[in-house]
Amino acid sequence: MKTRLTLPLLAAAAISLVGAPAAHAQIRSETVEISPFYGRFFGGDFPRGSNSLFSQRVDADDANTYGVRLGYNFTEAMEFEVQASRTDTHFVTHDSGDVFGPGGERLGDLRVDYLLGYGTFNFGHRRVVPYVTLGAGVCGLHPSATAEASHDTTRFTGSLGAGVKVFLQPHFGLRFDARGYSTYLNRDDTCRHDDRCNDTHWLTNGELSGGLILAF
Repeated sequence: MKTRLTLPLLAAAAISLVGAPAAHAQIRSETVEISPFYGRFFGGDFPRGSNSLFSQRVDADDANTYGVRLGYNFTEAMEFEVQASRTDTHFVTHDSGDVFGPGGERLGDLRVDYLLGYGTFNFGHRRVVPYVTLGAGVCGLHPSATAEASHDTTRFTGSLGAGVKVFLQPHFGLRFDARGYSTYLNRDDTCRHDDRCNDTHWLTNGELSGGLILAF
């Protein structure tokens, strides 16, 4: 009788020990995460006076975006990440209607490249790990096919985001992310009719994306 009870107990203990790594420690200190992603970029607007291409306010159209994030976990909670991403969008006339409606008249092409560094804070280390992230870096704006001659510019960008990591096993998972970007454009010294002078212009964008996690 003792033998019959002992063997099942030993088998159950062995199974629990084998399965323990799959349920715990999905995010481990001193590990690297590679996260390719793809998503939707929600373009902001270029205020009047923010660039030399247009004498009016224009929008950056919504478009698909893609890139990769490379992270290093100093601890289970703290991660440093570098992001490189690209979006091929268009300049369009400003549409004051539904933000989810069709864009306005196309005025030219615009490529947006981000190269940013982030501090990412993970909450937990099991299969599902929510996080917030704060970063800064540069944005490359590459206009083309515009009526006026254009040139590339590089501007400072700040970013804030949040998301969730879903680990299917310790070395592989899925990632869902939402973040915003704010890019400095210029300082307009022109005084408006409402006595507003020295306005600082920013391009603000949003992004929703999903991707993979390769951890080792």
